[in-house]
Amino acid sequence: MDSSIEIHNLAVLLPTFLSNSELFEQISRTDWPNFDAYRNKLSDTTQLLNTNPFEVEYGQNISQQDCDSLDCGVFVAGYAEYISEGMSIPTVGFEAAYHRMRYASLLKNYGIRKAKKDYVSENENPPRPRRTKHSIPDQMAIVKIG
Repeated sequence: MDSSIEIHNLAVLLPTFLSNSELFEQISRTDWPNFDAYRNKLSDTTQLLNTNPFEVEYGQNISQQDCDSLDCGVFVAGYAEYISEGMSIPTVGFEAAYHRMRYASLLKNYGIRKAKKDYVSENENPPRPRRTKHSIPDQMAIVKIG
């Protein structure tokens, strides 16, 4: 699917979902057309956001993803980590590849520890046949990044 179509669909779907779920009930309204950056730039579709705005906090001099990249997940995760840990967001040098590798390593390490302790995730899906237990390499063989 064309990425511009996906973005358009999300631009319509997300505000509708958030409005229907009453997320915006207690949020003060933002008058987007009165911001210089948005004046005369809002289309009829995005004008809907005027009735259900997100609370926006503007930041300056922070790292941004490349403009041709639609993979913002690592930036969202990285910024969420910086904010939740009370760290300042770097102005330059947010290494997306490093953070992607670091998060992958953390998830892999978590999966290995979970398998060693024989944890099983519970969910509503019907039970599947239990996997054959394989030997897991020594913890020292695992490479940690960061």
